[in-house]
Amino acid sequence: MTPGTPRALTAGIDVGTTHVKVGFFDERGGSVAAVRRATPRDLPALVAAVAQGLEECVERAGRAPAAIGIAGMAETGVPLDASGRALTPLLWWNDPRGAAEIAGLDLDARTLYARTGRWADAKAPLAKWLWLRGQAPEVLRSMRWWASVPDAVAYALTGVLRTHATLAARTLGYHVELGEYDAELLALAGLSGARLPAVQPAVEPVGGVVARISGVPPGTPVLIAGHDHAVGAWAAGIRRPGDVADSLGTAEAVIMPTAERPDPGAGPALGVTADPSLDGARTVLVGGLATSGAVVDWLLGLFAPAANATPATAPLGTSVTMATPAALAASAGAVGVGAGGGSGGDDVRGESGNGGYAALPGLLADVRLPTGIVVEPYLRGRMAPAPDRDRRMTWSGIAAGHGAGDLLAAAIEGTCLHTRWTLDELTALTGTAPQRLAVFGGQVRIPLWMQVKAAVSPVPVHVVRADDAVCAGAALIAGQAGGSLDDVPVLPAERLPPDPELQAAYLPLYDRFRTSARAPRRQEHA
Repeated sequence: MTPGTPRALTAGIDVGTTHVKVGFFDERGGSVAAVRRATPRDLPALVAAVAQGLEECVERAGRAPAAIGIAGMAETGVPLDASGRALTPLLWWNDPRGAAEIAGLDLDARTLYARTGRWADAKAPLAKWLWLRGQAPEVLRSMRWWASVPDAVAYALTGVLRTHATLAARTLGYHVELGEYDAELLALAGLSGARLPAVQPAVEPVGGVVARISGVPPGTPVLIAGHDHAVGAWAAGIRRPGDVADSLGTAEAVIMPTAERPDPGAGPALGVTADPSLDGARTVLVGGLATSGAVVDWLLGLFAPAANATPATAPLGTSVTMATPAALAASAGAVGVGAGGGSGGDDVRGESGNGGYAALPGLLADVRLPTGIVVEPYLRGRMAPAPDRDRRMTWSGIAAGHGAGDLLAAAIEGTCLHTRWTLDELTALTGTAPQRLAVFGGQVRIPLWMQVKAAVSPVPVHVVRADDAVCAGAALIAGQAGGSLDDVPVLPAERLPPDPELQAAYLPLYDRFRTSARAPRRQEHA
């Protein structure tokens, strides 16, 4: 490189449940420019948001990207006609349509898990195809292609439709061991593999840019990096058995590579999916918590500071106005998207309805840990490690001296205790003791959350220091276009030393949490 020549930048795109993020990064994953917008509900608006994000990043960085990598939520997608036009708005992974249709197939759970690494539920695109076949057959007849959102964005940029195995695997129509679409499962919806994108490696470019995007030269290579959880974990260095990732956002996912696929009975019983790794060399187990950041988001929506108090400075003792019963019901129903979905890395900052994240530092400032309150953080059921769709949030140990900050901290403790439980169960399932836990996502910016995470974790916690690990990971993968995933740089991280006294204090609370979480609940408690 000639002295004074600017280093090449690569672009990362992360289409999440809450936000679509576009960023330019250097060769080590350092952020140079970034744009974030609410994720649109239809494909034309999504493509426009991505294009505008790329143009803004070019303007801020002062130069074009050398390549573009795309990651995002997997199950959300859209049917396209022969001209590439979207036939419907985006069909979201947390849309319940298709639940009755896929349940009506009465598929054998063990056989299905052995072939796909998952179970039958409405989240899967197969359920949406079954629903379309029964309720909107004209759409299914006109569908030339199905595209998950990363595939659809890449197609809009290049005119070429492809996908990655980590995305194809979540259709419930892909045989993960054979590495190909499952003709028998697709036939249940009247489809064939010819109507789904071809699968290719993450480092193989889909094609060059043909869309008109100011500042992005035609022909710029575009790559589909993969599913958001997989991309973030790979960029965090979680690539071999013994390493574990904790992807934090609206929902939370524990991601553990393993040398062998789990028994097809044990995996569903534990509520973990068995996905292909980003490089296809092994299996990655994923256990999700549906309402991680969403729990705090929900609580902040309930704790409205007293009239005219400044949210960022409201003291712990500030009186709290509770929402009306109707508002509580609406609030509880609006949060907590399904576990293991596409929200990995979605930032939780500023998402509460009352802008309450500005108040969080003040509310947590004087909290003493541990709070002594045990919270099961299940606003909308539990998927792993003991699936129970009817499980609901419970609180134990609240005393008169506890304030709003204590309740928020207790909810955070509950999510961390749940993640510890999931990690312990995954360790028992695989027989491989983890050596470290790489944590990334919006919650790493909340000091108390990381303090509890480090104290509760059975292994050292390494906090990934990146503005957006998934977006940066997609860009780093794009930087290896035509090369090897093994050469993708690992994002910088720092080990978070735990407080020994706090570690000891949480041990009995963890025992209380597991005892409570494992206990059957009577219906009236749900």
